[in-house]
Amino acid sequence: MTLDEANKIIHIWGCYLEYCQERLQALFIASIPESLLPYPPEILQDAINIVAKYYHDIRDFEKYELLQKSFGRLCLYVKDENALQNAARKFNEPEVREAIISSMEKVQKNWIKTQGDL
Repeated sequence: MTLDEANKIIHIWGCYLEYCQERLQALFIASIPESLLPYPPEILQDAINIVAKYYHDIRDFEKYELLQKSFGRLCLYVKDENALQNAARKFNEPEVREAIISSMEKVQKNWIKTQGDL
């Protein structure tokens, strides 16, 4: 994968994190189906490594650290079957279901707040 290709993937990954990650995490907690990622985890990991190395080499440590932190988000994604089984168990527990609903409502309110006046 070239640096240019990796940059394009990282741009999409950043948009995904901004617009989708928080909502999916509110719903699935820590077991999000990996097929909901914009690319397979291995491709994202390769792209992150390539772009992070580039920023490290040019001494832009702020962007390097930001990319390194995005690796942690990938840990929330698991095989689809496992994610759906975990979700089914969680959705059947009233306390967990209430927490998920509360979390989803909070995500929506935070989103509206960040969008400014409508």
